[in-house]
Amino acid sequence: MLAHLAGLLGVLTLGLLSPGPDFLLILRNSLGPTARRGLGTAAGIALGLAVQVSAISLGFAALPASAMRALQLAGAAYLAYLGLRALCARDETAPDSPATDTPRQAQHAFLSRSGQKSVLSSATRAVAPTLHRGFVDGLVCNLTNPKAFLFFVGLFAQVLPSGTPLGWRIALPVTIVVHGGTLWTLVVLALRAPLVAAQLRRAQHWLPRVFGLALLALAAWLAWTTLRTAA
Repeated sequence: MLAHLAGLLGVLTLGLLSPGPDFLLILRNSLGPTARRGLGTAAGIALGLAVQVSAISLGFAALPASAMRALQLAGAAYLAYLGLRALCARDETAPDSPATDTPRQAQHAFLSRSGQKSVLSSATRAVAPTLHRGFVDGLVCNLTNPKAFLFFVGLFAQVLPSGTPLGWRIALPVTIVVHGGTLWTLVVLALRAPLVAAQLRRAQHWLPRVFGLALLALAAWLAWTTLRTAA
């Protein structure tokens, strides 16, 4: 179980740092005068994660073994689909900006190329961003993203087979939420530091591809182990 958890956290880390609704929202809300709205957003996303992964983990306990195997294969297929999508995604980033760019200019360019220019303008004009506003943003963004739910269904179907003890069904979601909340908080704090946004923009050239390869490898391994145990 611990080996599965380590692999799961590795895949989740790559997914967290790849472009997606939660990541872009964190970037937008971290650019205000203070870090409060960004930190609130990280907390809201963490609560959304808690709701989704707890529902999935506890819901799997009621499934019979045959239904669980079918769900495992469907989950592996969906992870493979996401992996192919990540590998084939068009690179939205442009060549690196000149070294004379300021951190704020780098952040502006990064979000502009990610289709977030208008929301960046509204965020930087905000006079008093609050923890509460960021919390609501993060919670709504996470809970209304069906791809995130399906992603966790695909992952959890593999590490929570039939007969998994209740303690592990509770410990796994807790670990996922603590991991996500901690990393999102670190991302918010890092975005306040000089030159970090430029480094993140460079990382977008290769992070989605690495994430896609990891998902394809995980999907192949999960499908093989599911079919082997069913034989």
